[in-house]
Formats: sequence, structure tokens, C-alpha cells
Amino acid sequence: MDNKITKRRLSEFLSYEWIMMIIISVVAIIVWELIFTMTSVRLTVGQQFKYYYDQGIYSDTDASLYTLFPEYKTFSYDVLEINSESLNEDYNVLSARLSIQEGDVIITSGAEPKEEDKDKNVRVKGLVDGYKMYDYGRLLTDAEKYLAQFLKDGLTAETANVADSNNLDTAKIESVFRERMKKDNRFRSEEQKKEGVKQEVERIFRLCEEVAKFRVLLSQGDDYFYMYRRYEQIIELGNLSDSDKQGYEKYMDKEPLRYGLKVEKLIGDQTKHSASEFFKLGGNDNAKDVVICVFDFLEYQPHLQFETISFINTIVESCSNLYDGI
Repeated sequence: MDNKITKRRLSEFLSYEWIMMIIISVVAIIVWELIFTMTSVRLTVGQQFKYYYDQGIYSDTDASLYTLFPEYKTFSYDVLEINSESLNEDYNVLSARLSIQEGDVIITSGAEPKEEDKDKNVRVKGLVDGYKMYDYGRLLTDAEKYLAQFLKDGLTAETANVADSNNLDTAKIESVFRERMKKDNRFRSEEQKKEGVKQEVERIFRLCEEVAKFRVLLSQGDDYFYMYRRYEQIIELGNLSDSDKQGYEKYMDKEPLRYGLKVEKLIGDQTKHSASEFFKLGGNDNAKDVVICVFDFLEYQPHLQFETISFINTIVESCSNLYDGI
């Protein structure tokens, strides 16, 4: 047998080895990517909190708002990503984002058009007509319904204050947590699950506090809110056919509802921030006509929809004295 090493044989061997090295490297990269993808935390809709500065709305510095979140412990442990985005006049950008449930809150304009522009849309009305938005009363009701599932046996939302954590059963909280976290790679070992249960109990108890504060906000009266009957504007300005008009009228709110918080109403003492630090409408040097609205994605984020309440409460508490003493 001829085993003599020749220049030709050495060249062929090295060429073959080089190809094999490339193949092995590619396979290793693919396998690593698969392992990383399968073991990494996949963010759900609720675990990504996003708020929008709508067209014409700006902030002196968005960073100043960000500093409030850790200070007021705004978000729970289960919110893993917080983002903001400024929108221009292109509706398609917002529509594209919302089509994949990317968005929780929008800070927008409630300014009425000037007399010469009276046929133009009011932005906040257009948003409510065009997207699935919460009125604040229903947001509170849904949050209370969510907490009611954790009430101790024998208690109901009619007989007990669901915003009182003393009425909640931690065993029920743990049961729901373990069920919804089955596929979450953060909680694989029993030790991780026990730590997760502790965090979840804290989250639910904190939501009780946030709901109690939110009730105080809603008790202030309609003057604090942007009142609107959904579809009213599109019926008035939409140049609709009679059949289309009748269709919208069928689903129009029977009375004006609280679709947004008027930021300009948030006024506190010298220890509080001015709302205009965080939100202004172009042309104004204050928060006049700025409105905060909430998107309704409850079906996609049943456990984390109410992080929006905490966001709103942070703005209210930092800019007014409404929650002092709670």
C-alpha cells in the first residue's frame, strides 16, 4: 500500500479538511442559535410596555419621565421591556404597530380645531373611533374583575373590596401563576418557581394599591377627563352613506365616556413635577389639551393589561396631590 505523503495528497487532504471545518462551524452556529432561541425568554405582548407620543406631542426630555418609573415602582417584575416612540402624521405607522398589539398608552391631542378648520378631526376622537380604546370607567371595572378571581372563598366582588389585598387568597394567586408560567424559561426549577410566586403575590398586592388609587382619580368627576361618544365624529364628518351612518349609530356610545385623562388638570404643590415637563402640545408651553389614552388589548395580555393603570397613576402622583395620604 502506497502511504507516501506527496504534495498532491497533502493538498487534497487540506482542501477536504478546510471544507469540513467550514461545515462543522456552520452547523455549530446553527445549533447554538437554536439553543439560544429555545432557552431565551420570549417576551409576550404584556411583557413589553410601550407608550406613544402622538403627532404634535413632545417632551422636554423623555428621560425625565423614565426616571419616574423606578422611583414610583411603576411596572411589575413581569414587564421586561419599556419603550416609547414619537409618531408623525402617518397613521399607517401606528396602525402597523397596533396590528401586532405593540402599544399600551398614547399621549395625544384633545385640541379643538379653529373656526376656519371646524371640519377637521379632533385627533383624540379619531383615535377612539379608529382603534380599540378603553374608557377609564371600563378599565377600572376590568381590573376589579381580574382581581376578583383571587378573592378568598366565600367572598365576591359584590361583598368584598377586591382592591383590599387582605381579601385575596395567595394560594389562588400561586395556582394561576404556575399555570401561566409553564412555558416561561425564567421559572424552570422549583426554586425559581417559588421566587416567581413571591414576585407574583407582590405584583397582585401592588395592583390592589394601584386600583385603589385609580378609584380616587375617577372620583374627581368628568372635568378631569376627555369625554366623548365613540363614533360621534366619524358620523358628523365622515361623509357616510345612510346605511353606513346607521351602522355606526348602532354602536355609538349612549353617552359620553371618559376616554382620556386631561393632563392639564394635574396640578400639585411645589414638591410635585409640572405636567409640562413631560408632555406638551406643539405651540404650547404647558400641558394644555394633552390627553392620555389607553389601548384595549386585554384579550392578548389578560394578566398585564393593568400595567397601564400603574403608568397613569405614576403621572398623576408625580404631578398632583390627588393621591397624597393614600
